[in-house]
Amino acid sequence: MMVMTLTVPHYGRWFYQREIQMITGIAYTPVRAALIDLEAFGLLKKRTHGNRQYYMVNKDFLMYEEYRSIVLKTTGLGDHLRWRDRGTQKKIATAFVYGAFISGDETTETPIQLCCVDTMDNVLFDDAIATAVKHTEKEFDCLRMTPDHFKQRVADRDETILSIINAPKVHLVGNKKNLAALL
Repeated sequence: MMVMTLTVPHYGRWFYQREIQMITGIAYTPVRAALIDLEAFGLLKKRTHGNRQYYMVNKDFLMYEEYRSIVLKTTGLGDHLRWRDRGTQKKIATAFVYGAFISGDETTETPIQLCCVDTMDNVLFDDAIATAVKHTEKEFDCLRMTPDHFKQRVADRDETILSIINAPKVHLVGNKKNLAALL
């Protein structure tokens, strides 16, 4: 899964096999096996240059969108947010990814845009983002606000918030119902 977490958010970037090993911290043999399997499956493309093999996510793969969503909802960021929000009092009302990464217009430099409506401790939130950055090697552009502030911006017809609400998104914490409850 860590190989997918690293490669899926980076459409357009070729990863050298040893580079993946160094970034993920996983031994050579399991990385190689995962790359061979993912390439045979069709999720990754391979190119060879000399004796080096490079891999890149295959955006034309039939289930690319589903796998991208799975990565985001789990090891890409969702698990990190949910893990820090665990306990009896949930502090994240909703969290979702939107923007170029979801619409398919991303580049290797495009940050992942996150909207999080929460009352979570800043240290816990920052730790979740830092872990996701480490695992994905992507930057996150975070828009955070409390539920009351979110509701006020909706009531004020804030164009930024309204465009985010209407944009395609992948929910990481909560779902459409949680978002609708805030409107």
